[in-house]
Amino acid sequence: MILTIDAGNSRTKWALFDDAGEVAWQGVCLNADMASAAFLPDNQTASRTIIANVAGASHAEKISARLQQFHINQPHWAKASAEACGLKNCYAQPETLGIDRWAAMIAAWHRIQAPCVVVNAGTAVTIDGIYPISAQNPSIGEFKGGLILPGLRLMQQSLGQATAQLPMPNETQTTPSNPTRHNIFAQNTADAILFGALHAIAGAITLMSHTLNAMFRTWPNVVMSGGDARTIHKNMTADVTRQTIIVDNLVLQGLYLLEKEAL
Repeated sequence: MILTIDAGNSRTKWALFDDAGEVAWQGVCLNADMASAAFLPDNQTASRTIIANVAGASHAEKISARLQQFHINQPHWAKASAEACGLKNCYAQPETLGIDRWAAMIAAWHRIQAPCVVVNAGTAVTIDGIYPISAQNPSIGEFKGGLILPGLRLMQQSLGQATAQLPMPNETQTTPSNPTRHNIFAQNTADAILFGALHAIAGAITLMSHTLNAMFRTWPNVVMSGGDARTIHKNMTADVTRQTIIVDNLVLQGLYLLEKEAL
């Protein structure tokens, strides 16, 4: 059994994978509630544990303390590398790539093995492009680079905090108060802020998709994950969404693959 943990900016998720690669146990908690995280079910152990942590050193200490209560003392704190699981990392300094992005791309490439855009839509939104390294060797993928944007809520909140006349949106506002088919035409300020954030993110995904299409003369698959994936997906254009799949817990799946390769 392999325990995978994805410690994001706001929440920590985990999944226990069995020998067949199926999820046998999973959960999620706010980072503030780490002391009660149920990483394992009763009377269950994990042979290996791998962690993607982008929440900082203090949160890593809290994870370690909680793991010790499950008698897990030597977890693998994953980091991005120059190459893993059939994917090459072309970042100027590969180890500086966020491990959550790397794990998500590992999982997406394992699933698609064709030109694809990988989107993680959480507190921040990451949009990364992957394509086969060559026609002669299509099973090897290459990550050339990508984009990072503020997430849907963060983008809205930044306007409320930095301007005197614009309202601070509700914490959970991810749908318009008066939805229309063409929601580019907001008719109140709160919706205008929400639509602006949605279309900024959807536009960046569309740009990445069109760029890969121009390079390879084929529309790339878009693999989306994260809490706001479905909301953003609804606001993407049809030429992009027809090639889109939403995959839950993409980072955890990538961590499993990374740990499996290390066995």
